[in-house]
Amino acid sequence: MDTKTLPECVRRMAESQGDRLAITFLTELSLAQQQPPDEVTYAELYERSLSVAAALRELTPQPESQSDAPVQPRAALLFPPGIDSVVAFLGTQLAGWIPVPSSFPRPHREIPRLNASAKDCQPSVLLSDQSSLETLAIDKLDESLRKVPHLAIDQLDVPVGRSQTAEVVSPHATSGDANALLQYTSGSTSAARGVVLKHRHVMSNLESIRRGFGLRFASDQPEADGSSAYEVGVFWLPFYHDMGLIGGILAPLYSGVHAVLMSPRSFLSRPIRWLQAISDYRATISGAPNFAYQLAVDRIPSGKANAIDLSCLRLAFCGAEPIQSRTLDDFAKQFAANGFRSSAFYPCYGLAEATLLVTGSQLDQAPTVLSLRRSDFQQNHIEPLTADQAVRISRRDRVELVSCGQSVWNTDLVIVDPDTSTRLPDRTVGEIWVRGGSIAEGYWSGGHGRFDATTADGQSGFCRSGDLGFLHDGNLYVTGRRKEMIVLRGRNLYPQDIEATVRQTLEQVFAGSDNVNASDLAMCRAAAFAVSGHRGEVLAIVAEVPRQVDQDHALADLSRQIRHHVIDVHDTDPHHIWLTRPATINVTTSGKTRRVDCRQAFLSGDILTRYRFDRSASGEQTPIAFPELPRNPRPNDQPELQQRIETWMAEWLVARAGIDPSEFTRQRPLSEFGLDSLSAVELSGETEDWTGVALSPDVATDNPSVASLSRFISEQYVANRGI
Repeated sequence: MDTKTLPECVRRMAESQGDRLAITFLTELSLAQQQPPDEVTYAELYERSLSVAAALRELTPQPESQSDAPVQPRAALLFPPGIDSVVAFLGTQLAGWIPVPSSFPRPHREIPRLNASAKDCQPSVLLSDQSSLETLAIDKLDESLRKVPHLAIDQLDVPVGRSQTAEVVSPHATSGDANALLQYTSGSTSAARGVVLKHRHVMSNLESIRRGFGLRFASDQPEADGSSAYEVGVFWLPFYHDMGLIGGILAPLYSGVHAVLMSPRSFLSRPIRWLQAISDYRATISGAPNFAYQLAVDRIPSGKANAIDLSCLRLAFCGAEPIQSRTLDDFAKQFAANGFRSSAFYPCYGLAEATLLVTGSQLDQAPTVLSLRRSDFQQNHIEPLTADQAVRISRRDRVELVSCGQSVWNTDLVIVDPDTSTRLPDRTVGEIWVRGGSIAEGYWSGGHGRFDATTADGQSGFCRSGDLGFLHDGNLYVTGRRKEMIVLRGRNLYPQDIEATVRQTLEQVFAGSDNVNASDLAMCRAAAFAVSGHRGEVLAIVAEVPRQVDQDHALADLSRQIRHHVIDVHDTDPHHIWLTRPATINVTTSGKTRRVDCRQAFLSGDILTRYRFDRSASGEQTPIAFPELPRNPRPNDQPELQQRIETWMAEWLVARAGIDPSEFTRQRPLSEFGLDSLSAVELSGETEDWTGVALSPDVATDNPSVASLSRFISEQYVANRGI
């Protein structure tokens, strides 16, 4: 395709195949079959985007003087999952502005990712929808966002006629060298870094994805058998995440694929919805991080998926976090009876600095898995085991690495010694360096040197990924991270942000204490890092506490406080919190925390702890049996029903969310148990599956405790099914 920008692609589709569906969004009501899904054709998508562009062109800041070069203004995008987010994104580009996607709104709560990105790039407008703006906590917004217009695009009434289109569409929307997107890599609060992507970077990667996925451009003419070349993709990934935006929305629009979308919450509450949508819409393409495939294995009971047909799915990509061979194997085995083929898996590797995709596997081939002795792997000695050797070694002593394939179109990849910049031979672990048409030129706030690295033999133009890996038989195997970023459920978290939350917790807990003063706390450090868990990597925290704190109950309470605050601020649940004495965590000569050393000591069990919280991995995969409920309850059955539901919820919180049984009381708000979003959504999803009673966020707000929520569910159950 000879177009230079994505808005041009959408315009061409709107003109030539305008009545084709571009996006279908499955709302909660449509998933419950209570109303049709939201849908938009290519013509409608382009027309609605032009309306946003027209509104933004009226708000475009003027240069202070004629001699000043025009600067592309930024628009912060804050939307719940839905078609409006795509309309706003394209409309921003059409206006010549730079879209800055952010996490969807949390009503009346602070939105750290939005504030961090806004502080960095200073947007000129906040785009959202009316309902989100009405629940936005203005006092919790960064100052840069309080002083700019807040525009609800669903309230726009700006008809754009054909004669007006030329005035609305900015030259930046058709120039490959114009900035197309600010893609923030961090979900953290202090280290926001926006990758500046030009239209040519985006278009290069979209073409790499098209070729790697084996997609054809949508054709005007039907195939010889009368069918259409129009493929369908099903995705639930967050719009503000690079995999969700580039892979789940922009790539389908570029190739003319019909994108069927749902919210992350819809998937997390009931993973079967993802597979059901693939079956219902006969999707050929889908994908997600490793944890999603594991969640489907864990949460979809045997027999529940009998009516689902996955034989249509020819490509299921897996990336954004370490890929576990056991997860792929378990998923393929569990859903083989549904027509899923292991050859549909497409393990891949990418990074935001390269727009998205860097390497991908061969189509129609089962994943390539390399088996190594764990002792060899820990010494960076790569000696692949034969199949016979692998079966004679226990899983505990064996490491299995999944190939992420070869570099995609218009992309080069080398493995380099990070200290000497020397290129390394095959089967030697080093830093992954990438160059090509998709590589950004730098971050909005600087740090461009990382994007123009040169090898010792003089090859330039590489981007240093910060990831470690090696090449074997032309395939890339990712082994870890040289940088210390933590990747959980596809989200990037900076350890220093989590450690800052731990320190703030210590300060709050010991504020005003007679035994612990500020100098005592200043001596205490924390280290946050990722370790392997059942569903992929999980968060571990090692925290030093003052020597004066010596009661077991005080340490246990401190651990609970740390867990609660980390969940509240970072929306991730630490699976391990180890409290130690001061001077346990090693530091560099300049005083920086040696997280890699701490992680190694954690894994080897060499850390002397004073208190340990370890969330059980077995509880995550063990179904909690549902008590039997009467099919036709009577009103006087309600108290007994409520008691059964309370008992089940208590068991769930202990077994699946790691709650200490001694902490549980019926009247205690669920928010105080420290559930991250995944656990909270899982609890509501399993409860809905069991009782058939819908639990919206409003219901949870109005019924905050186990007692009140159980009462609501039992009353609704009797009302819906009673005689």
